Amino acid sequence: MPSSNRSDAIEDAPVVLLVGEGQALRDATLAEVRERVLGEGPADFNEDRFDFAAGADAAEVLAAARTVPVLAPRRLVRVRGLGDRRASRFLEEVLPDYLEAPVATTCLLLEAGRVDRRQRWVKLVEARGAVRSCAPPSRPAELRGWIEGRIREEGKGPERGTAAALLEQIGADPDRLSSEIRKLVLYAGARTKVTPEDVARVSGSDRPRAIFELTDAIGSRDRVRALRVLHRLLSQGEPPLAVLAGLANHLRRMLRARECDPLEPGTVQRTLGVHPFAAQKLVEQVRRLDRERLRFTLDAVARTDRALKGAAPLRPERAMERLVLAISR
Repeated sequence: MPSSNRSDAIEDAPVVLLVGEGQALRDATLAEVRERVLGEGPADFNEDRFDFAAGADAAEVLAAARTVPVLAPRRLVRVRGLGDRRASRFLEEVLPDYLEAPVATTCLLLEAGRVDRRQRWVKLVEARGAVRSCAPPSRPAELRGWIEGRIREEGKGPERGTAAALLEQIGADPDRLSSEIRKLVLYAGARTKVTPEDVARVSGSDRPRAIFELTDAIGSRDRVRALRVLHRLLSQGEPPLAVLAGLANHLRRMLRARECDPLEPGTVQRTLGVHPFAAQKLVEQVRRLDRERLRFTLDAVARTDRALKGAAPLRPERAMERLVLAISR
């Protein structure tokens, strides 16, 4: 969801809606809002928290929003659990009425994983206040930049290739990435830089290597080995959608690598910004899978993604098995 026109005036907005399913990104935005609203004022007296999923009452939220701040210019009233049925009266009746004449010294902060922009209350918040999207970056280059920024916020500098190595190991989940970045910073100790070698030691996992194994088996049309790798990942607790996303990302990188001229590890590493090991494996695999086969495989992955998200009545494990059998022929 895009930010509203008033997203740069959070400290003055009577209501702010934070939207995003990633807890790490939402927490970072929340910290920014708290800083801009409360500043150095006494937060103990000027911040209230309510959660409708935990039994909060709309009247309590309204009373807190109308309370005068103590020794500070503004106060913050945080509200969560908006998807709970107990929040319906607040969203449909109390909030619209309150925003007809909001208290100027209160910032009403609403937190939600996702919302329907067609709903009346969301449109009202967009018109009267500020909406901030906490969605993670979607493009690989943006994700690498986000990772590097988070490392710098933790007081270290990222060496070249660190962000790419972390993406290879962890994937694009911002919550997991934030957790791993904190581990890496602690591991670096007194050093000023976080390196790709640190990532290999601290954040090493089986999924990236297994994805390479899986695409190797697919390229060799070795269905038995491909199924063995898939079952190993699933038995280790990897969610089917995470395995599918890892496979899809890898196949897209293969398509990009195919455009490199010359097709050699150094060029692929510089063009895609991946770890040297990944560049070497990409070159080997691209030389074995032609463009038509890559496109067919990506289309099959897209169909499986829809199936996993409810388009077909299949168990996720069975859908993944059917995919691997289809693209390993």
